Amino acid sequence: MSVILVVDDDAPTREALESGLKKMGHELHTAGTGVAALDEVRRHAVDLAIIDLKLPDMEGTELFGALRILRPEAIAIMISGHATVDEAVSALKRGIYDFITKDFRMHELRKVVTKALETQQLLVENQRLREALQDRGPTGRLIGRGAALLKVLHLVNLVAPMKSTVLLSGESGVGKELVAEAIHYQSPRRPKPLVKLNCGALPEGLIESELFGHEKGSFTGATQQRKGRFELADGGTIFLDEISEMPPATQVKLLRVLQEGEFERVGGTQTLKVDVRVIAATNVDLEAAVAAGRFRKDLFYRLNVIHIPLPPLRERKEDISLLALHFLDKFCMENNRLAMGFTQEALAALKNYSWPGNVRELQNVVERAVALCEGNMVQLEDLPDEIRRHSPEDDKIIIPVGSSLEEIEHLAIIQTLKKTGGDKELTARLLGIGLATLYRRLKEMQVEVKEPEPEET
Repeated sequence: MSVILVVDDDAPTREALESGLKKMGHELHTAGTGVAALDEVRRHAVDLAIIDLKLPDMEGTELFGALRILRPEAIAIMISGHATVDEAVSALKRGIYDFITKDFRMHELRKVVTKALETQQLLVENQRLREALQDRGPTGRLIGRGAALLKVLHLVNLVAPMKSTVLLSGESGVGKELVAEAIHYQSPRRPKPLVKLNCGALPEGLIESELFGHEKGSFTGATQQRKGRFELADGGTIFLDEISEMPPATQVKLLRVLQEGEFERVGGTQTLKVDVRVIAATNVDLEAAVAAGRFRKDLFYRLNVIHIPLPPLRERKEDISLLALHFLDKFCMENNRLAMGFTQEALAALKNYSWPGNVRELQNVVERAVALCEGNMVQLEDLPDEIRRHSPEDDKIIIPVGSSLEEIEHLAIIQTLKKTGGDKELTARLLGIGLATLYRRLKEMQVEVKEPEPEET
């Protein structure tokens, strides 16, 4: 049940609105002036206000401004008996949900009220998500409250005070760099630098120089001495992403740093000592790389002192809403747009998508939605086709009452086939029938399909 406030100086109009809307089951309050309306707002948690454009003591838009201060999540419908088009447009630009004239039909007004209250509930839900985002503690950039992420955060809190090397594993885009940041900034090393290097982004000839530095004249183009990342990270932390891409020769030198805490610059003879904590990350199976001879076994053991596996986004469904709203606020701010929210259909589609690109893909999708959305709520149609196809509405089959079993079977096969993009094997698995049975049913239904190739015996 929602709380509705009707504000109109015309008593018959107030009474008609109160009587008509009470039948919807909502709590109704009325006021004849702006001042009386504000008293009602202070006494009751108003969700929706229906406000006359012209009040005896103030403009309806002025009352709406005060309402938003006292009750930010409230929504308003403006009503008038003689409004101009310019006045209606002006009210809508101020954030009024809708504008109707006093010659309304009650059933039409009820529809407007129902939609307005649905929008108001969405605003409340989005605000709750925002409040959850604000209470994230020291690991603030790691957003979520699901069991999978909480397990990671627990490990981060345990290992952050230690000196041990950490290996982060997980698919691309799951947030390994953010976990490395959380470990560093919760550790005693936080006053010192956190230095990052993507081992897969540099050619083999440059990675040693980047890591360990070089002396002047040590190779063509080395016009002056240069410190490497380990020197720059002395006393702090170095994050080595895509560690599996490190060349074998460099792996040997990294192993020495981990074991002895020392190295020489490229082309140099002076041994340098450093105190650096190493956090490495990989999106491949390092043990398999060791077995294949692509990665040193001894280095793997030195890196794998503390292993933190990071879950893919498809295993963090409960975190998707928080992440999506975080990115929504971020891109609204960057693009000077007013705060926005997500409709229930849009959020449901986001939660049902498999996210092969993980958090990075979600970030890109939300940025696109901010660019394309024309209102203040991201709608289902603002999302890419591949995500819209995962809307729960698309997973439903509507079966008319009285349909025969044959008709139900026909509908189930066709809709499932459509959902899988024509993948016969997947369709058969989803329906719980054999592939041969599916082909036979399609043939009986006179659906043209290519017969599967016979298996070799």
